[in-house]
Amino acid sequence: MTAPRISTHRFRAGRGAARAVAAVAACCLAPLLLAACSPASASATSPALPAALPSCQAPSDTGLPHSAGSLTQTDTGVYCLGVGKALDVFLAAPAGVIASGGRWAEIEIANTSVLAYGNNGVMTALRGETPGVVIGRARGVTIVTSALPNGTKWTATIVVS
Repeated sequence: MTAPRISTHRFRAGRGAARAVAAVAACCLAPLLLAACSPASASATSPALPAALPSCQAPSDTGLPHSAGSLTQTDTGVYCLGVGKALDVFLAAPAGVIASGGRWAEIEIANTSVLAYGNNGVMTALRGETPGVVIGRARGVTIVTSALPNGTKWTATIVVS
């Protein structure tokens, strides 16, 4: 028995082939470049940024190498965070709420184009505590919130720069 023959074709690069490749590239890339540079797509994909960001304070230092700081339920001000930096959030419910089986709701981010949810699966929460990780995504300002079952709300403003 003999092995089947496989025919192959070799591409010979020549002047005609180079022109063909350039023509295909121009045809395929031109619509993408035009769409990316058009005013309609620019306004649809990039939100208007404030000229100057509000003043903010650094969050409490966690001492953890992966974190730029942390917030708790007592931190309700305006906090700074760098793009690509992580911020840990630990919201501890009061004893009366814990006794009734309650805790803070999951942390919500108002504008996820500025701040993204991080992986909080590596955190061990204490009983009655809601942990969270947020990551600075792009320059801007957003609000993070949570609430207890009794209606008590927690809010902090995050300035990403």
